[in-house]
Amino acid sequence: MYDVITVGSNTIDVFAYTDRSESICIKTINGEECYISYPTGSKLLIDELDFSTGGGGTNTAATLSTMGLSVGYIGKISSDDNGRRVLKELKDWNIDFLGTISSDTQKNTGYSIILDSIERRRTILAYKGVNNDLEFREIDTGKLKAKWFYLCSMVDKSFKTLEEISLYARKKRINVIFNPSNYLAEKGKRYLSKILRASKILVLNKEESSHLVGEGEPKEKLLKLKRTGPDIVIITNGKNPIHCIDDKNIYYIVYPLDIKVVEATGAGDSFGSGFLASYIITEDVAMSLKIALANSQSILKYKGAKTKILTFEQAKEYITKNNIILKKSKL
Repeated sequence: MYDVITVGSNTIDVFAYTDRSESICIKTINGEECYISYPTGSKLLIDELDFSTGGGGTNTAATLSTMGLSVGYIGKISSDDNGRRVLKELKDWNIDFLGTISSDTQKNTGYSIILDSIERRRTILAYKGVNNDLEFREIDTGKLKAKWFYLCSMVDKSFKTLEEISLYARKKRINVIFNPSNYLAEKGKRYLSKILRASKILVLNKEESSHLVGEGEPKEKLLKLKRTGPDIVIITNGKNPIHCIDDKNIYYIVYPLDIKVVEATGAGDSFGSGFLASYIITEDVAMSLKIALANSQSILKYKGAKTKILTFEQAKEYITKNNIILKKSKL
């Protein structure tokens, strides 16, 4: 029996840093859009090149394991060199691989190229590879023994598998936490309804929440999202306050610390999985929001989605040292 089984993507992440990138911002009817630009017709020298494993499924699994929980991971991996690297790192993180290895030699393990701008606003070029091809029939349901499923964003065949796992969870009374991406949230709440109804916890950012329930004040959006199924809903918003409503209709606001952000990849994964780890350990929403913030801010200070993940005790020390402010009230 695992504490948590995560379901999601796995990738090799390549971080490319060059001082030749620039940002161009264009005013639009709806506001402003910013782009990373590079000179055309030039060969640009890369100042730094870093490789690490990533993907929502493995990032969340690594955090949960580091915080002391027993963890399994479900995803699809190619039999190529990058796939073997992902499997090795899962073993190093003490995570059991419960997914499948693809026999399709035409598709590779997922691969992401992270391009950084001078303002640390990264753009990711993502090759999904076999991540999109996970089918429920390939999963050994005899291994789906867990207290929680952590469902990350997946598309195509793999999204259908997320739906089937969520239905399996309802049948077996397994708790579900769901962290949809922007490209899933854009499809609307009806598209995600099966998973939302099965979820106990929903974690998403401001933009994703707006795709699902429209614009509005945080309290209004939290209540609308809660009506889609989850008991606990959390909305993050970058360096701005985090808003949450729990199963007792207690409303929370958490204020992030002012820190220097080095790289943002994986911060959302570390927040959601940090919250779940603490919630499993403490059953305290307020404490878990602080632990989640501590863990995500640790990730933001370094390059790589799994660099400097905090243990539960380290996260508690971070909270004590930095006096994270949290306010709560009854709705």
